[in-house]
Amino acid sequence: MAESDFDISIKKAELLIDIDPNAALQLLNLYQNDVTSQAIASQVNYYRIQSEAYGDQSLYSLSKASAKIGLKLAKIMNSPSIFIAELAFTKGFAHESLGDIEGALQLYQNGLDVARSMGNQEFIARGLMNIGAIYYLRKDYKQSLIVLNQALQLANSIEDDALLGDIASELGILYGNLNEAAQANTLFQKSYHHYKQAGKHNYALNSLHNVAINHSNQKRYEEAIEVYKTLESEIQPNTSNEFIFGVYRGFSWALLNKKDADIESAYRYIVLAGKYVKEVEQHFVKLQYLIDKAYILEKLARPDEALINIEQAQELFELKADSIYDTSELNILSLKTKLYYALGQHKQARSIQERYFVKYITYKETRDTSEVDELRLKFESEAAARQKDILKQKQHLQNYQLQQLTQEANNRKVLAALLAICILVLAWFLHRIIKGQKILIMTAKIDHLTGVVNRQHILKIAQLNFGEAKIQRQAFSVCIIDIDSFMTINEQFGHQVGDVVLQNVAKYGQDKIRNKDAFGRLSSGKFIALLPNTKYDKAIDIAREIRKEVENATWEIGAVSSITVSSGVATYEQENYDNFIELLKAADKQLLQTKSAYRKKVF
Repeated sequence: MAESDFDISIKKAELLIDIDPNAALQLLNLYQNDVTSQAIASQVNYYRIQSEAYGDQSLYSLSKASAKIGLKLAKIMNSPSIFIAELAFTKGFAHESLGDIEGALQLYQNGLDVARSMGNQEFIARGLMNIGAIYYLRKDYKQSLIVLNQALQLANSIEDDALLGDIASELGILYGNLNEAAQANTLFQKSYHHYKQAGKHNYALNSLHNVAINHSNQKRYEEAIEVYKTLESEIQPNTSNEFIFGVYRGFSWALLNKKDADIESAYRYIVLAGKYVKEVEQHFVKLQYLIDKAYILEKLARPDEALINIEQAQELFELKADSIYDTSELNILSLKTKLYYALGQHKQARSIQERYFVKYITYKETRDTSEVDELRLKFESEAAARQKDILKQKQHLQNYQLQQLTQEANNRKVLAALLAICILVLAWFLHRIIKGQKILIMTAKIDHLTGVVNRQHILKIAQLNFGEAKIQRQAFSVCIIDIDSFMTINEQFGHQVGDVVLQNVAKYGQDKIRNKDAFGRLSSGKFIALLPNTKYDKAIDIAREIRKEVENATWEIGAVSSITVSSGVATYEQENYDNFIELLKAADKQLLQTKSAYRKKVF
C-alpha cells in the first residue's frame, strides 16, 4: 500500500528534527487539521514526532501535551507499539525538565517496561539511561553509575551513534558531579564525536557546552571562554532559546571569574542571556539568571539594581520544590546580606545573616555526608573494575572445564552457581572496603584518645569559620583550654592516668559548647573551642563554665583528687585580625598571661 502524503510528510519532519527542529514543527503544523482523519497508528506517530521536536526546542509544556495525546491514542491501538515507550520517554523528559523528577521516573520506568516486553534493545538502553540520569539528580551516584553502565553495555552491542552520544553525555554529567573532571571531559568529547557521526548537530553543540561547563566548574575559565566563543559562533536562527541562554550565561560567568576579571563584558553577556531567558519554561533557570545578574551588579557597585534582581530571585525560589542539596537560597541570603550592608541597612542585613547561618549549617552537614558517599562510590567502582577482570579470567577457565565435563543443560546451572558465588565474594569484598573507608574517614577527623575533633580538622573548621566571620562581618571567638600541670600528672602518676584526665576534660568541654560551636584537641594537654558569631564577653562566660565544670568534678583517679584548667580567649571583630593564625596567637598569648598570673583563671 502506497504511503499517504500525511505519512510521508511526518517522516520528513522526523528527519528534520536533527537538523532544524523548528522547521520540523512548521511542517507538522501544516497537517494539524488532518490528524484526526488518519489511522490511529499515523496519529500516534504524528504526536510522537511533534513531542520530540517540541522537546528539542525546549518547549517542554507543549512536548508533554503532545506526548499525552499520543499515549492516550496508543492505548486503543490493536497491537502494542514501541512508540508507547518512546512517547513515555519524551513525556518523562518534559516532566524532568520542568522539575517533576518523581513523575519523570515513573514515566521512564513505564517506557522501560514496554521496551522489555517487546525485546527492543535500543529502547531498553534508553530507558536505563533515563533512569540513570534521575538517580544522579537524586544524588544516588552509586545506583546511577550501575544503571548507566548497563545502558552503555547494551548501546555498545547495538553500535548506534545517537544512543552512544546520549549515554556518554549522561555519564559525563555523572562524573562531573563526582568531581572527576578529566573523566567527564573525555566522555563529553566522546559524546560530541558520536553526535557528529549521527548527524545530530544540535546535540553535538550541547556536548561542547558541557565541556565548557566542566572547565568552569574546575575554575579553568580561560579554556571555558575559548569553548564559549566557538559555541557563540555556532548559534543559528533555529537554535533553542534555552541553549542560547545557557551559552551567554556561562560566557558571562567565565568572564567574571577569570584571573583578570572583565566585569563589563560579563554584564553585557548576562544582559544578552536575559533576552532569551524569557522564553525558557524552567523557573529554576530564570532563578539562576537573576542570581548571576545580581552578583554582577553588586561587583559593579550598583546595589539598588542588584537588590531588585535578588528579590525577584527570592520570589522564584519560593515557588520551587525545596532541596537540601540546592545552594540557591544560600546564594540569595549571602548576597542580600552584602547588599543591605552596602546600602547602610545594618539591622536588616544582620537579620538575613542569621537565616543564612541556619541554612548553611544544614547544607554543610548534608554535603559532608554526600562527600563520604562519593568517596565510597569511587572505591567501590575501582574495586568492582578490578574484580570484574578477575572474574572474567576465571569465567574463561570455568567455561572450558564445564565444556569438558558435560554438554547437557546442567552446565548452565553449574555456571550460575559459580557466578553467584563470585557475586557473593564481590559483595563481601565491597562491604569490607566500605567499612574500612568509613573508619579511615573517621580516623582522619577524630582524635583517637579523646573522641573530639583532632588538630588538623579543627584548624580546617577554624579557617572556614574565620572566613565566614570576615565576609559576614560577625564576631568569632576562640578559647584555648590548657590542663594545668599536665606534664607533672603524666610524670608522677603515669600516662594511663593522664589519658583518663584528657578524656574527661574533653567530655566536659564538649558538653558545654553549643550546637553551632566546635571543640577539638590542639596538642598534648591543650584543647580549643571555636565559637562563631560570639562576642568576647559571651566567650569568656563559656570558658568559665568549662573551667568550673572541670574544677567541680569528682576526680578519683589513683592519687589525683582535683584538676584545674587555664584558658585564653580572643575575639575577631571589626577586622582586628587579618587571619585566623593571628587570632589563634592572640588567644595563646592570653593563655600565657593567665598562667603567669595564676592557675585556673580565664583571662
